[in-house]
Amino acid sequence: MNAKKYISWIVLILIATLIPPILNLPGSLQYLLDLSLIYAIVAIGLNLLMGYAGQISLGHGAFLAVGAYTSAYLTLTLHVPFFIALILSGLITGIVGILLGLPALKLERNYLAIATLGFGVAVTQIFAIWTNFTGGFSGIKPLRPELFGFKFNSYLSYYYIILILTIVLVILTWNIIRTKVGRSLMAMRDSEIAAKAMGINVSYYKTLAFGLSAFYTGIAGSLYAHLLGFMTPYDYAFSIGMSLNFLAMIVIGGIGTISGSIIGAIIMTWLPQITSNLPIKSLSQIITGAIIIAVVIFYPNGIAYAGARLKDKFERLFAKHQEKIVVKIEK
Repeated sequence: MNAKKYISWIVLILIATLIPPILNLPGSLQYLLDLSLIYAIVAIGLNLLMGYAGQISLGHGAFLAVGAYTSAYLTLTLHVPFFIALILSGLITGIVGILLGLPALKLERNYLAIATLGFGVAVTQIFAIWTNFTGGFSGIKPLRPELFGFKFNSYLSYYYIILILTIVLVILTWNIIRTKVGRSLMAMRDSEIAAKAMGINVSYYKTLAFGLSAFYTGIAGSLYAHLLGFMTPYDYAFSIGMSLNFLAMIVIGGIGTISGSIIGAIIMTWLPQITSNLPIKSLSQIITGAIIIAVVIFYPNGIAYAGARLKDKFERLFAKHQEKIVVKIEK
């Protein structure tokens, strides 16, 4: 990463840290901000699987449910501290992802999509009847985390936990895609035959991609459970519809980009809320759908790529302008 990108990321982190308390957002908007970062973590994990490894998944809502209920069970029933439960939720969900990845080794594209779709439906149904674990219709109430006697009761205080974890996972992803693992995933995405010819163990990296992606989603699930404070197996975030929303996030933001995952998550979290105040409810859904279609048509590679191209264009224009000034001075 060059110096300009370092500075850009530092500026973004400072903005993300300082803006919420300065703006003093009302609780509903701060909740949306927290939720958009949680969904960004899911989108980053899904992008690792789809954007970098070339594998498709329509079951990430189910992974979110596994992480959420694992964290709730560990903290409520076993009285495990939140931050330990957070890591364990990610690891357990990662193991579930690996187990899903094993039978998926023989499946490709459409068939893999159907298999992960089936996984999502199955998990929702299992959790619905497993009332001792999930609480069924009555639901369960995960507690807000506590650290050294300080309880993260407000959405703003909890935001900083989510923000720190998002930054850590972004850095982790950045390092993964620049190692042998990342290069192998991208080689497998571009051509499995060529990857095998280069000695890459395609089966191993497919399974690893599922495990990593599920790990990220498990972490997000734990954060989601303790943000929400109450959940049932019928929560929309655990449904197939939400899994499709996660897919839309990375398509809109930019497949194969970390920044695109974050941009897409923010758009897909805030856009329905912004348009929900319209007098006709169906109209808000139509507008949301139309905006998504427009982005896909005019920016098929995602908003992150469009932003990068626009930045390069401005830099070239600025360089040309500087050259003209230098020529005039020399004359």
